[in-house]
Amino acid sequence: MTDSVFKTPSPRIFTLPPGSDFLRAVARQVLAETEATGPESLADITILTPTRRAGRALIEAFAAERGGKGAAILPMIRPIGDVDADEPPFEPGELADAAAPAIDPARRHFELTRLILAREEAAGRTMTLGAAMALAEPLAVLIDDYWTEETGDFAALGEQIASVLPAHLQESVDFLSIVGALWPKRLAELGMSDPAQRRSALLRALAERWRETPPRGPVFIAGSTGSIPAAADLMAAAAMLEKGCVILPGLDTEADDAAWDAIDVLDSQHPQWPLKAFLDRMGVRRGDVKVLPSEGETDAMRARQRVIAEALRPAEETADWLKRIDRIAGGQGADYLKRGFDGLSLLEAPGPDAEALAIALMLRETLDTPGKTAMVVTPDRALARRVSAHLQRFGIKLDDSAGLPLSGTGAGGFLQLVLDLALEPGSALAFTALAASPLFALGQARDSRLALLRAIDIGLRGPRPGLDFAALKRRLTDPGNHARPHDPEPALALIDQLDSLFTPLLHREARPAADWARAHAQIAEALTASDRPGTERLWAGEGGEAAADLIRSFLDEAETLPDLTLVDYAAAWRDMAGARRVRPQGDLHPRLKLLGPLEARGLSADLVILAGLNEGVWPAGLGADPWMSRGMRLEAGLGAPERRIGLSAHDFAQAAAAPEAILTRSTRVDGAPAVASRWVWRLEMLARGTDADGRLLKPGRDWLALAGVLDRPESVSPAPPPAPTPPAEARPTRLSVTAIRKWIRDPYAIYAGQILRLKKLDAADLEPEHRERGSAWHGVFEAFVREFGDRMPENAESWLAEHGAAAIEVAGFDDSRRVQEEIRFARAARYFLDWHRARLALGLKPAGIEVTGSWSDPETGFTLHGRADRIDRTPDGCLDLIDYKTGVPPKPKATKAGFEPQLPLTALIGSEGGFEDVDAGEPGGLIYVRISGGAEPGEEVRVDKEDPSLELRDQYLGILRKLIAEYADAATPYLSQPRAQYTDDYGDFDQLARRGEWADSAAGDGKEEAS
Repeated sequence: MTDSVFKTPSPRIFTLPPGSDFLRAVARQVLAETEATGPESLADITILTPTRRAGRALIEAFAAERGGKGAAILPMIRPIGDVDADEPPFEPGELADAAAPAIDPARRHFELTRLILAREEAAGRTMTLGAAMALAEPLAVLIDDYWTEETGDFAALGEQIASVLPAHLQESVDFLSIVGALWPKRLAELGMSDPAQRRSALLRALAERWRETPPRGPVFIAGSTGSIPAAADLMAAAAMLEKGCVILPGLDTEADDAAWDAIDVLDSQHPQWPLKAFLDRMGVRRGDVKVLPSEGETDAMRARQRVIAEALRPAEETADWLKRIDRIAGGQGADYLKRGFDGLSLLEAPGPDAEALAIALMLRETLDTPGKTAMVVTPDRALARRVSAHLQRFGIKLDDSAGLPLSGTGAGGFLQLVLDLALEPGSALAFTALAASPLFALGQARDSRLALLRAIDIGLRGPRPGLDFAALKRRLTDPGNHARPHDPEPALALIDQLDSLFTPLLHREARPAADWARAHAQIAEALTASDRPGTERLWAGEGGEAAADLIRSFLDEAETLPDLTLVDYAAAWRDMAGARRVRPQGDLHPRLKLLGPLEARGLSADLVILAGLNEGVWPAGLGADPWMSRGMRLEAGLGAPERRIGLSAHDFAQAAAAPEAILTRSTRVDGAPAVASRWVWRLEMLARGTDADGRLLKPGRDWLALAGVLDRPESVSPAPPPAPTPPAEARPTRLSVTAIRKWIRDPYAIYAGQILRLKKLDAADLEPEHRERGSAWHGVFEAFVREFGDRMPENAESWLAEHGAAAIEVAGFDDSRRVQEEIRFARAARYFLDWHRARLALGLKPAGIEVTGSWSDPETGFTLHGRADRIDRTPDGCLDLIDYKTGVPPKPKATKAGFEPQLPLTALIGSEGGFEDVDAGEPGGLIYVRISGGAEPGEEVRVDKEDPSLELRDQYLGILRKLIAEYADAATPYLSQPRAQYTDDYGDFDQLARRGEWADSAAGDGKEEAS
């Protein structure tokens, strides 16, 4: 029988060692206290736990300890960190009135935002609502810190920190003084208090009541460290009760006095600082704290506890690490370390995805052992999402304590998409993203609209349609849009329906936040209505209730905000939806948990995985507080930010002491090397002291290798290269010059486009880039030569600048890029004029500008067609073939090798008189003119410099005829590529391409692509 804790003189403070099943041990002790009085006396016991999750886990621990002996009355279990005045022991009379009700977090966010906006307005500055809301969040945290630490009169906050600030930072002090004076008054007007203020007041009031009127039954406070002063006061009161006790988590009762005395409770990163601070407050010596018995504690577990404690001891006390451990182990330090590291391992993955997959495999293997449990503890939300995603491949839905942001749920994401389309009604991307949501129905069964939605999606691809719904309709009816629906009427009717539905959100004037929220919700409900009302589809399921609650916050709590524009409302929604968390629902696996360090306090499992152990993640970086520096916090009595590291260290030490614990980290994150957590580094250093080979922390299984082979097939059978043999009549007999280039380089592109009639879909809302720039500049230079021919006007530069600016605007470059584009075009225009003037001086005259032509081969009947950017007539009657490039032109070597047919085949058409209004002439020069507008604004590249144009023309005529003859036979696979005969002098083309010998001349050239 376990001795009663109440036989010990007060103050009654106990501890349970790290690695023990803390809550099971508490439940076992509480049940032992009632053996003499009967199980009904459990109802008189009050137990305070650190969190609600720990309270639920304690209920499970009681059930496990009773071993299924039937129903039983449980103790009253309440969280000390999340008190509720409507629940005992806080509810009776004056205790519940110790502080006004806590203000709703959303209401406080809005109120503080208004204060920040008022400050900026008074200072003659402007600030967006989104920026103000971003500042309101850390301001709320600062206020909670102040009430948590209870350092004095909140109204005197500014005065307290003024002494540590230089004069140029006094504005920050002034504002905090205003907040300190106005915020309590505003709360009084509302009849409310800050959440941390109310919590501290309730805990203080309860402590005072217990001192004056002790509770009838026993009181246990289990698992709290006392880092909150009001909670420490309540713990102190409980420890002094006749039937009260405090059970501390993981107090290091075996540390030597030097290490214990080195812990600085005012500014400490040590895991024991909150426990030492509490004992100092109580005037209790560490040696007077008794250790409660815990089942199953072994010598190996005690060795693990000591190893972790030694690894995390204060830095100034680590000089004789190994000697101290050797003394502790009676001269057997090496064996003692091996026992301590038994069951503890470290996995270092190359990246977060590999780390997450390895963790998922560990969890999956856990389920192979009946009854075995596992939990992953990590503050890294991105890693947690990866682990959950990998487990879904095994059909396992994980209990993730932090859940998803509201914006990541179906309902929250859909409401955000509604705002995105309202902000940009002329965006194809915003429309298709909304239409792709499973919630989108618009009054009909979704299945009946899928074909129409796909047709609209395809029809809207390409550059952004415009600024409104009418622009979407214009795109879908544009004759030049070859992807438009064959019957556009249903698509136009749907867009008209959206236009009418979105009207309440399309107003650009400022309105109250409640008006925007009401319109937002009504439109979303109409969009989700199908065979069921939109209210049932939108506000149900994961995220639905949280989304409805956020809408209610804007309807009921946001009247303090100034009138908002749609942009402001959307920014506020995005900010608050990203901050709200939604826990997963449905069939969660009962033996696996994914927890943050705070949620994991007091919990245990057979396998504990501590993940994301990199500096800046665990422990988290201190970050930058926009309101108070470190010195300001210390002056205000709020404690150093580094104390958060000490609390994290305590969480780590508790979890890492589990009998089977695996530490994981990624050596690289986002492509950059990551630094191991200081605690991992400490453990590695300690392990290396007796294990130079690093085997002590090596996992028992190679999880990374298992993860690597998970998706690796048993064997690989390479697919044969495609060899389609379409009938001869299906093979093209007419191709453009640029298509011949594709035929030589990639025959499958011709097969897919000309025979299968496949067309590559553009992305939606394409930003203007190289292709649009090239088309715009081509058009301006073409218009200039057409206008002035072989004469140079005096206003040539200004003419080009005016027409260039207009072309850049038509090309779709927005205001943020237009000036840069115009400067670039001006450089290109000056080069073009100099080049054009030099040609005219040599007697070269333009004979054709953007002319189309064709030529039919009398031998094969094949028709070649194309378009020439410019053809100049030389004084001897030859034709210079010129192609403008805004990208990099092909190298002459590539033309000679047989891979760049554009200019030689254009010369072939010209020499046969195939261009409209251009008399036949032998090819003179084959010239690419690169006009980039960059640091080197342009250059002329002659591909006939080494080989005469006539020879290149005839060479490509031979290549063309050989291709035609080979592919005329239906038995010939369409993809056979006779490359070798064209690369005898230059080696294999693929090798040359890998060396960068050949440039892709099509990049950035709109006119060539258009041909």
